[in-house]
Amino acid sequence: MKRKDYMPVPTERLLWTGGVVLGASLPHWLVLGTWIPALLGICVAWRLAARLWHWPLPNKLVRIALAFAAFSGVLLQYNTINGVTAGSALLIVMVALKFLESHTQRDQVVLMIISYFLVFASLLSERSILTAAYLLAFVWVTTAGLLQLGRRGPLLPSWPMAKLAGRLLLQAVPIMLVLFLLFPRLPGPLWALPGDTSSGTTGLSDTMSPGDITNLGLSDAVAFRVEFAAGAPRADQLYWRGPVLAEFNGRTWSRSPGMRRDVHKTVEYTGAPIEYRVMLEPNQRGGLIALEMPESWSAGRSTVVMGSDYQLRLFGRGSIDRDVDYRVTSYPDYVAHEALTPREQAIFTKLPDGNPRTRALVGGWLAEGLTRRQIIDRALDVFRGDAFYYTLTPPPLGADTADDFIFETHEGFCEHYASAFAIMMRAAGIPARVVTGYQGGELNGLGNYYIIRQSDAHAWTEVWLGDRGWVRVDPVGAVAPERISLGSSRLLLEGRARAATALRRIPLIRAALLAWDAANTYWNQWIIGFDPQLQRDLLERLGFERPSWTKLLLLATLATAVILVGLTAYLAWSLRRERRPDPAAECFATFSQRLDKAKVAPRAPGEGPAAYAHRAQTVLPGCAAEIERIVGRYLAARYEPDPAQSALLELETLVKRFRPAPG
Repeated sequence: MKRKDYMPVPTERLLWTGGVVLGASLPHWLVLGTWIPALLGICVAWRLAARLWHWPLPNKLVRIALAFAAFSGVLLQYNTINGVTAGSALLIVMVALKFLESHTQRDQVVLMIISYFLVFASLLSERSILTAAYLLAFVWVTTAGLLQLGRRGPLLPSWPMAKLAGRLLLQAVPIMLVLFLLFPRLPGPLWALPGDTSSGTTGLSDTMSPGDITNLGLSDAVAFRVEFAAGAPRADQLYWRGPVLAEFNGRTWSRSPGMRRDVHKTVEYTGAPIEYRVMLEPNQRGGLIALEMPESWSAGRSTVVMGSDYQLRLFGRGSIDRDVDYRVTSYPDYVAHEALTPREQAIFTKLPDGNPRTRALVGGWLAEGLTRRQIIDRALDVFRGDAFYYTLTPPPLGADTADDFIFETHEGFCEHYASAFAIMMRAAGIPARVVTGYQGGELNGLGNYYIIRQSDAHAWTEVWLGDRGWVRVDPVGAVAPERISLGSSRLLLEGRARAATALRRIPLIRAALLAWDAANTYWNQWIIGFDPQLQRDLLERLGFERPSWTKLLLLATLATAVILVGLTAYLAWSLRRERRPDPAAECFATFSQRLDKAKVAPRAPGEGPAAYAHRAQTVLPGCAAEIERIVGRYLAARYEPDPAQSALLELETLVKRFRPAPG
């Protein structure tokens, strides 16, 4: 026995609705808890099973309990129902429960409309070209589904409806372009809504232990991209400064609270400046990356400051949860004339207990009466020996990291060399600290910009000399100079990387990867990053001087109105040109003429075929059955699917035989 609230919805309508709902929610699945897409799948399967095998559907009380449990689940998982991720999760939960109780055509149309919101919500968290292409295609599918389910009766063939949906979307493209280009832009990207900043971000940290940067060296993920205004500097000048680490506990280097002084004024910039633009990917810290040594910078409306460690940072930002675009002028040749107080020198020479063999080695140099510069050269000579190797897979180190590395393993990545060198310097009483960042980069000739990947992550040492201030010393240059001249990515391609990275050696794959990266870069720059400044520059090139919000709104409104009028005129002209006489209408017109001769009053405006036939049957009762068949065939041929035209052929035959006697 069927449940009272169960209504037999056609299976093909449920399949259309379920397919659209699942497809529209698919981009959200990777960022949501697994139970949310599972709930949607269960609800869709349950509703289909109820239609196909008459499974019982939950009653009202059960549905209320499910709604409360699902809402509580979202709230417990995200601690809120606001924001991109939590809001999307709640929307999918609502769609799942709505699908489970869908019984009418109205329910299906509502689900189709909600699917549009699901599609557009995906763009708030994932904005790549592939995602945009998928969502655009699915808007097409959803529109075709809305056309199918918005009408009563059996579904029409899918391909004609898909073509109609495509034409509707293409007709909306001009309006979309006008609104995108002319509608006043908000400060910052439209997509900058609160989201989950704990995922999807990688990069350098505020701490460094042996092996940390090695892990980044195994990643091909893009850290940032750089466009140089003129020619790029030499590869050995591409030192991209990141977090500076001064505290050392025997194994881990970490950031120091630092001295709150304006160190920018202590830098003497020499040589030629380098102007460039940085497109930084999201990362776990609020620090920006800049070529040593930054002299001036700008990031639109964001405030950028230089810390006491010479790193640029976004003021008031603990992390970067979206792409940041900024411009910097740097000088590779510089002298950092920062003076250190005795207290500050003590901070940068502090060492915990341990590493006795390293201390003894440095103590011997001090006993020889070597100067600070000679001690630096002597320490670099240690790494120039044949025993040391630069590798991505170094053996583990014990408690005395410098002793194990210098006297035992002799194998390490950049952080091993930088840490050991800084320990030797501090053991000699020379202020030293570790600088983390990136070195090198890969030129993308298609876009004329450099790609700096996580595999380009690097660490080096800074020592403080009284007459010159902080001086960069990179011990990796002593053991692996090709790392500095080629950059980490190219070094790895020489045979020291994983098989996945080695694939980039194949010219065709390399060219395809660079082309794809260039396409993504332009997409992010001109679509995702289309901000007020870009809009203003574009409009000024088109002849509009300093357009205000009022002018932009007026211009967008006028352009939209012109397009709508033009589109209406075009559609009217196309309809008139393409209109063909309807054979069924022509047959019905012949039928009406013969009724007119039989003294049946002409069909009144607004009078439907059925009402007209009923009136004709009253005047001609002897022809009632024949009139009913003719009108039935006419309605079938004119308003229902008739691919074989059987209804039309029967209508033509009936009208030819119809000869009513005049009343």
